[in-house]
Amino acid sequence: MKIQNSKRLLNGSVSFTCLAVILGIAASAMPAAAEEARADKSSERRTRVIEGDVEEVIVVAPKNQAATVAPVKSSLEATEPTAVIDRAFIEQNTPTIGDYTTTSVLAVSMVSAGNANGPGSTDGSKISLRGVADGQFNITYDGIPWGDTNGPSHHANSFFPNSTIGGVIINRGPGDATDIGQASFGGSLNLFSLPVEDQAGLRQKLTFGSWNTWQSVTTLTSGPVAALHDANFIANFQEYGTKGYLTNSPSGGGDQYLKMVLPISDSWDVTALFTRSDNHYNQSDVSNGTIAEIEKTGQSNFALCDNPLYSCHKDWNYTKKQTDFEYIKVAGEFGPGIRMENTVYSYWYSNKTLSANTNDYSTPFGATTGGPTVITNISGLAYPAGGSGYTANKIPGLGGYLKRNEYRVKGDVIRFAKDIGPGELTFGGMYEVARTKRFTFQIALPVPGSNVTGFSTKDFGTLKAAKVPTNPPVADCYGYPKTTAPGKPYDGICQTPLDTKYNEYSGWNYYQIFGEYAWKVDDKLTITPGAKYLNFELYIHAPVLSTLQPLNLSKTYDKTLGFLTVNYRLSPYWTAYGQASQGFLVPNISSMYVNNPNYAEIQPQESMAYQLGTVYSRGNLIFDADIYNIEFQHKLQSNTINDPTNPLNGQTYFTNSGGATYSGIEGQVTYVFLPGLSAYTNYSRNRAIGKDDAVNPGGNDKQLAGAPKWTSAVGLRTEAHDLLTTDDSLVMTLDSKWIGSQMAIAASGKVAPTGRIKEWAQANFAATYQFGQYAIQLQVLNLADRQPLTGMKGKALVVGTDQFALTSAQGGAANSPQYLTPRSYQLTLKAAF
Repeated sequence: MKIQNSKRLLNGSVSFTCLAVILGIAASAMPAAAEEARADKSSERRTRVIEGDVEEVIVVAPKNQAATVAPVKSSLEATEPTAVIDRAFIEQNTPTIGDYTTTSVLAVSMVSAGNANGPGSTDGSKISLRGVADGQFNITYDGIPWGDTNGPSHHANSFFPNSTIGGVIINRGPGDATDIGQASFGGSLNLFSLPVEDQAGLRQKLTFGSWNTWQSVTTLTSGPVAALHDANFIANFQEYGTKGYLTNSPSGGGDQYLKMVLPISDSWDVTALFTRSDNHYNQSDVSNGTIAEIEKTGQSNFALCDNPLYSCHKDWNYTKKQTDFEYIKVAGEFGPGIRMENTVYSYWYSNKTLSANTNDYSTPFGATTGGPTVITNISGLAYPAGGSGYTANKIPGLGGYLKRNEYRVKGDVIRFAKDIGPGELTFGGMYEVARTKRFTFQIALPVPGSNVTGFSTKDFGTLKAAKVPTNPPVADCYGYPKTTAPGKPYDGICQTPLDTKYNEYSGWNYYQIFGEYAWKVDDKLTITPGAKYLNFELYIHAPVLSTLQPLNLSKTYDKTLGFLTVNYRLSPYWTAYGQASQGFLVPNISSMYVNNPNYAEIQPQESMAYQLGTVYSRGNLIFDADIYNIEFQHKLQSNTINDPTNPLNGQTYFTNSGGATYSGIEGQVTYVFLPGLSAYTNYSRNRAIGKDDAVNPGGNDKQLAGAPKWTSAVGLRTEAHDLLTTDDSLVMTLDSKWIGSQMAIAASGKVAPTGRIKEWAQANFAATYQFGQYAIQLQVLNLADRQPLTGMKGKALVVGTDQFALTSAQGGAANSPQYLTPRSYQLTLKAAF
């Protein structure tokens, strides 16, 4: 196998390669596989209704009575706090219609407010780890980190729904030297694909739920196909739709998943995977319903309206997302025991959004007083002075915009491993490129009576000309005229069109090299030192940016990080571990959105983690606990220039100011009381204390906003067999997750974090009755039917308190609250053939 072949693949589209190979081979293989299955003496084996576990989970998960039934467990091989979630838990406990946030949230220190529109719908939900927000830790799929290119945040429902997740391993810490990704310091949430299986089969699942929700999942497996050198295939197809809990907020979509494992010799395998997702939904890009709109309609679930005269109309707020994710991995052994794994990967994301400028249900088009207006004709009008916009030619109309965000990321990761002396040496590297195009164009919406048709009429009534030119200037203003105004701050500004909020082309070139040595001192003690070097070039070539000026800028960030882990086997079923490791987070692309790059001279955020833990797993008990302390510095936060004499006065920029100390304790335990009856519980105390912040000193010595002070969970599981037939079983689970109180508004100046979200909880119940190759499952989500406040978009508080204003009388008319969705149901029918 020549490594340069992978480099050649990187220059093309891996997605088409994977798709063509897998579809072509699978099409020819399935009849042969079926024929072999009929002829095989072992053909009496039946396809299991519940999928098997992935190898990555099987290797690390303990093997005993308690570990088998534990919803979340650690590993005796752990070198940092770890949570392992297998496919059985995903099938039996978590919402069938869901995403990785619903799969992972029961684990200790994991927090998600859930999806306001119901699980698995719209854009999914976000999840945090120890109070570290999404975008500040890596999320991987089969070891490949993925995320947005304007910042490594994630869209939970856009890539990998529950039906494509074979297992989850959560590492609560910067990891080891061989972990890859640009957001290593917060930890990693590692998803694994569905495994191929040992025989041909078919699974069909049909799910029906609250709010007219439905889902169909079809899984086809080939088993090893002798005619194709034992190539093994699995295909998974999902379709779903829902009316949604929120008003006028339907969503739907489909996902295709194809995977092949091909043994090419006794010591070499090729794995190819391709996924494709298409999703669409109605949702405001600005906010969900405000308190004023909730009070007007009397609907606590108000989000969008059905009256086209208002900007909240569902047809003025629509998003279509498409993604693909693919890789080809070659793994094997050559030479004197050298093991190699080379993965070429690519993923693509496309977001096409239509949104009104506001989500308003108070002032309709055509209102005689204060009605919305647009400017669709600037013919003959002079370009506005700096800081001003067009004022002439205003006409009644609803303003909106077309938003596009599309990127393609390609990369190659290579790893080598060899046993040397009393241990194993692992080393390798990766290279990744990202190319992004993003734009927002202001338009007049085709509201009835406005004489506007289609979605191509430009609106010049929202944006204002730049106050100052970009420094240093972009040569020739990318072809735009220049303003001549001697003595004025805006002299020399590029006259960018004021229907364009931004038109950006950006990306990165990123490489990383790493190495570690797992020194097995004896059969009990393993010490693993390691190091990695990261080099990350970030660039923007933007004809128009949010500064309303062109920008051509690039910056390179690099860092060498050190790691040390220790695992000591106290007994065959009890281990202790320790970790000291450094973390690194590349700044978001938005940190470069400034007129003067001097205001963007920022450093990456860094962390230094120290962790100690222990894992016990024997018989009917599995237990783990840890303590951690993570020093976090160069905190990246926005600031505003407040100097009337400065021509950049009022501009927002990013700066490094202060840091934080994350510390706490975590523990989880599963105990089997008797065969078929077990209980699970976890608890974490999570401190995230701001410090040394000169920009926002109100946050010093205070818990950071968005970081709950504690989390906890309890669960009960029962399993019984041979109830009605000799091959039936009934598994019932009841679990509840508690989230401690937190502040939602970050410190500002001398004002401490505020906007309290009180502690809240959600309990879920699931029952799965399996008989032979069939199963029926009932899930009840939010069993208690309570709807506490879980999030807020808005800053209005009850006067004199840290509580959010939840009525107009309290001053909260513009607040947009998120509540836990009410009790809902999912009923799933499963069959295997």
